Amino acid sequence: MSLKRLFTTVGIILLILLSACNLPEGAAGASGTNAAPSVPVSAQVAQMVAATETAQAQFDIQATANQSALATNTPQFTFTPSLTPTLTFTFTPMVPMLSVSVATNCRSGPGNAFSILGVLAVGQTAQVVGQNTQMGYWIIQLPSQGGTCWLWNQYATATGNTGGLPLVNPPPTPTPAGSFKVAYSSYQTCSSGYGIKFQINNDGGLTWESNQITATDANAAATETASYDTFPNYKSSDCSLISSVPNLAPGASGNTSVFGFPGLPTGHAYTATIKVCSKDGLSGICLEKTISFTP
Repeated sequence: MSLKRLFTTVGIILLILLSACNLPEGAAGASGTNAAPSVPVSAQVAQMVAATETAQAQFDIQATANQSALATNTPQFTFTPSLTPTLTFTFTPMVPMLSVSVATNCRSGPGNAFSILGVLAVGQTAQVVGQNTQMGYWIIQLPSQGGTCWLWNQYATATGNTGGLPLVNPPPTPTPAGSFKVAYSSYQTCSSGYGIKFQINNDGGLTWESNQITATDANAAATETASYDTFPNYKSSDCSLISSVPNLAPGASGNTSVFGFPGLPTGHAYTATIKVCSKDGLSGICLEKTISFTP
C-alpha cells in the first residue's frame, strides 16, 4: 500500500470514529418489537474501511490502466541523422600549362610568315603566359630554348587558370625572306648548237616571277645569256618547249635554260650565274647564285 493510500484510509477511520462518538445509544427506533437490530459501531467502521479500500484499489487499477494506455499511445520518435553530401574538390593549378596532341611549331608570331622558334612535342608541357583568342593562338614559354613564342591552339589543350592571362597583340608581319637553290640538270642538243638546262627550287618565303641565266663555257670561251618572265622546261633532244611555269611560289620548283653554245658541252668546264626576281622584267627583290659544273 502506498503512503498516500495509507493516509487516506487512516483519515476516513478517524472521521467515522468521531461521528460515532456523537451518536446517542438507542437512536431512532430503539424500542419496540419492530425495531431493526442495532449494528455495532465497530462493524460499521469495518464496513466503511473495506468499502474505502475497495474504491481505492479500483482507482489504483484504473490509474495503472490509464498510464499503460498513455505509454502505448505515446508516439515514439526515432532520430534519423541527416546526411550531408561530401564535397569533391577539383584541384586547379594557378599556373596555366599547355600540351599538344600533335607536334606543333611555335613561331615568332601568328602565321607561317613568322619564323619557327621551336617545336612543342607530344608529351611536353609549357607554361602559358598570354593569349590571342581572336586569332586562336597561345603565347607560351619555350620549354628548352627559353623565351616566348606563338603556338596555334588547333592541337593544344590548356589547363589551369587561363582567365587572367593577358591579351597579346600580334607583332608586325615580317617581310618574307627570299631564297632559292639551283643545280645543273642536263645539256640539250638543238638544231643550232647546244643548250644548258637548270633546275630551280624556291626554298624561301618570296614568290619568284622572272629569271636570268648567264653561262660561260671555259673550254670554248663562249658566254650566253637568257632571260624569262616564266620558268620554261625545254626538251633535251630538240630544245622544243614542253611546259612553262608562270612563277615559283614558296616550296615550288621549275626549270630554265640557256642556248647557243657551239661545241658539245661534255667534259667542258662551265660557270653559270642564275638570277631570280620577285617581279617580272627582273625587277622587285632579286637574288643570284653562281655555280660551277661539268656536263
